[in-house]
Amino acid sequence: MKKIYPILAICIAVLFLAACAGNEGKEELDANDNEKAEAKVDESDTEQASAAEKDGGDSAKEGNVWTYYEEADAKDTFEDVTFNIQKVAVSDEAPMMDDNGEEVTSSAVGVKMQVENESDSKLYSTYPDQMTLVTSTGEQVEADMWVSDDLGGEIHEGVIKEGQIIFYLERGHAADIEWVKLTWSSSYEDPDGNYENDKYHDHEVKIDLKN
Repeated sequence: MKKIYPILAICIAVLFLAACAGNEGKEELDANDNEKAEAKVDESDTEQASAAEKDGGDSAKEGNVWTYYEEADAKDTFEDVTFNIQKVAVSDEAPMMDDNGEEVTSSAVGVKMQVENESDSKLYSTYPDQMTLVTSTGEQVEADMWVSDDLGGEIHEGVIKEGQIIFYLERGHAADIEWVKLTWSSSYEDPDGNYENDKYHDHEVKIDLKN
């Protein structure tokens, strides 16, 4: 099992978020944070894509290890909580450390998501940061919770969370992926304690990367 070390985890998160930014003054992650990047709460997305266009409407920023699919988006809703997948990125050169402490590169998929609770009550449990990824290349892997942003747990009324979810592939060849399927779960508990009103939802979205 490959291990992700904190400093590389932060580098990956910074690369994934910063590579799309057209504004050089965009706030960077705290360099003193030795743990995974915190999800941005109630922050509007001010990023502007500065990447060059490629065939099929995809875009990638030159000199970066990630290839971004700007039009690879999807949306799902449960109990007035909206899960908006804003873009998908892939890489065959994502940095990481192996079990021997040596720096290596690995194939990876990144998903940028915004979660917004537009209701007047909290959603008790949602777990997008524990997503399962299925790819057209035959992979089925779980999100790496160490390097992914914290988008799970309770989502109170009016709250907006935004961040990225990272998956490390076992068979590689991220550049060959034509579509991805993402699954995760959410639940709602009746605030009055009436369990008959409790609800559960299994999210599933499929996104084409290459049209």
